[in-house]
Amino acid sequence: MTRSTTMPNEMKDGLAAARARTRRQRIILFTLMGAGAVVGFFSAMFEVDGGAFLEGIPAAWAIAASLITTVAIAYGGWRYNRVTDELERRDNLWASTVALNFYLALYANWYLWWRGELVREPQHEVLAVATFAVMMLAYGYKKLRP
Repeated sequence: MTRSTTMPNEMKDGLAAARARTRRQRIILFTLMGAGAVVGFFSAMFEVDGGAFLEGIPAAWAIAASLITTVAIAYGGWRYNRVTDELERRDNLWASTVALNFYLALYANWYLWWRGELVREPQHEVLAVATFAVMMLAYGYKKLRP
């Protein structure tokens, strides 16, 4: 007897659906990155030369950038959750929960230490980057562990 080298139709349909889902996820993520790049580019363009980070951006651009960011996160997050499966959503929820707990503990402690004059005022950029890093590490742990 010879073994057939063709796959059953159900397998082909499943592989096609998985490829289509992966393609939709990538389109959503690249669109979100594009929105971030637009906000970042124009924010840098409007900065005062030699000024601090985002110093001197016009009020109109600050409002527009806030709207672009909010819509991109809300709509992009909704679209992303529609194309992911339940395992991906579980991993994302777990990583988001770890990051939120990290943020709440870090900010509360830093704020209390600042009020006790042990450290300087909390730097929100540091908090945001640290929280994002913790979320990525938690997601990577959940995704890559055996």
